[in-house]
Amino acid sequence: MRIVQVAIYTLKETTRDRVFAASILFAALLIGGSAAVSPLAAGQQDKVVKDIGLASIAAIGVFLAVFIGVSLVHREMERRTIVTLLARPVGRAEYLIGKYLGVVLTLALNTAAMGTLFVLLVHFHLGTLAPGHVAAIYMIGVELAVIASFSVLFSVVSSPALGGLFTLALFFVGHLAEDVRTFASMLPAGAGRTSAEALAFLLPNLEMFNVKGMAVYGKPIGAGLLLWATAYACGIIVSSLFVASVAFRRKDLQ
Repeated sequence: MRIVQVAIYTLKETTRDRVFAASILFAALLIGGSAAVSPLAAGQQDKVVKDIGLASIAAIGVFLAVFIGVSLVHREMERRTIVTLLARPVGRAEYLIGKYLGVVLTLALNTAAMGTLFVLLVHFHLGTLAPGHVAAIYMIGVELAVIASFSVLFSVVSSPALGGLFTLALFFVGHLAEDVRTFASMLPAGAGRTSAEALAFLLPNLEMFNVKGMAVYGKPIGAGLLLWATAYACGIIVSSLFVASVAFRRKDLQ
C-alpha cells in the first residue's frame, strides 16, 4: 500500500511537469508531420509514416525516462521532502520501488498517448494498421521500463548529470550487445577474449526490444518473442532495483 502511495505521488508530480506535456506535443508534431512529408518519398509513404512515428515514440520516451528518472532522489533531497517521507513508516526500498513505478506509469501514459495518435494516423490516413504496429508500441514501452530502472539506479549512485550520461551510454551500448558478443567470439583465446565475453554477458541486450523494423515492413511479431522479451525485461528491472535498493540503504540523505 505504501509503495502504491509513493507511486501515485510520483505520477502526479511528473505529469504536472511541463516537460511531460511538451513531450506529448512534440511527439504529436513529429508523428503528424510524418504524414505531411511522406509524399516526398515516392512509393514509400507508408513506410516513412510508420518509421518516423515509431521512432518518435521511442526517442521521446527515452528522453522522458532519463530526464525524470535520474533526478528522482536528487530533487527530493534538495527539497528535503525525502526526509519527511522516510520519517513515516516508509522503508527505503518501498520508497525507491514506489518512485520507479511512478516513473513507469508516467512513461506508460506518455507512450499510450503517442501510440494512440500513431495508431489513428496509420488506420485512417494509411489504412494499413496491423497487430505488429501495436506489438511494436508495446515493446517500446517494455524497453522504456528497463531504461527507467537504469535511470533510477544511477539517480541513487551519482548526480543527475552523470546519471543521465550513464543511462544514455548504457542505452546505446545495450543496443550493440550482440555486436560485442560477435566481436568477443572472434578474439583469440586468452584474457582479452574472456574479458570481452564477460562484458558481453553483463550487457543488457536492448536490441531484443527493437521490433520497429519488423512492424514497418509487415513482418510477423510472434507472441513468443513478446513473452520472452517481457520476461527478460523483468529480470533486468528486478536486478537494477535490487542494486539500487542496496545502494540507497547506505546513502546518507542528510
